[in-house]
Amino acid sequence: MPAETNTPRKRASRRGEIVETFTRMVAENGYDAVAIRDLAEDLGMSKGTVLHHFGSKDRLLEEVHSTYMRRRLDEIAIILAELEGPERRLKGMVFQNLIAMQQDAAATRAFAREIVRFAREDLMNDVRAMRREYFDILRGILEEGMEQGAFRRADATIVALQLFGMMNWTWTWLDPEGEVTVESIARTFLDTVLHGLDSGPEPNSDDDAELIELVRGAISSVAAREAETAAPARG
Repeated sequence: MPAETNTPRKRASRRGEIVETFTRMVAENGYDAVAIRDLAEDLGMSKGTVLHHFGSKDRLLEEVHSTYMRRRLDEIAIILAELEGPERRLKGMVFQNLIAMQQDAAATRAFAREIVRFAREDLMNDVRAMRREYFDILRGILEEGMEQGAFRRADATIVALQLFGMMNWTWTWLDPEGEVTVESIARTFLDTVLHGLDSGPEPNSDDDAELIELVRGAISSVAAREAETAAPARG
């Protein structure tokens, strides 16, 4: 019979828990209202433990923003790999934005309410790079559609900014428990962008069912992978 060992079980890093709680507190109260002391008390740990993991509150915010952007980039990679044609790809990206806003609500609020204020800080260099990458994906879809004649020729950069302008502020008025679903909001955005305000026939929402299922699956897949990575190691 092998001798028993006294090797201690590995303790899970509380880094993920710190980020999750900080995200929630910033989403609810704003960055300025969240103190490291309050965060530590909420988690039942010392202020020193929080600072050991991140060093400063600014570093914590950078982690929130970078994690948020990595999720969106991972999701859109899964989505676009399954979609062909600029119109379907545009739909996939708009549905992703609105559905993620609902399913990743706290991170969306924490990201959106502070991104303009900290956008030019050196600390956010990596976040800026990811935002540019995400923006370029949308602009590329628009340019492809214009070149193929699927979309009317326009300044793709301005149209991309227009789309992000509509989507990025939806969190300020979206009622998660309201009668208007994020899918219907996405359809309205797409309809007015693709077809303007003419009085033509309304698009068939049934055509989007498979696409919406793809988007929700991608978001769930990335969230599950992130949770698995953050899971405590077993001794």
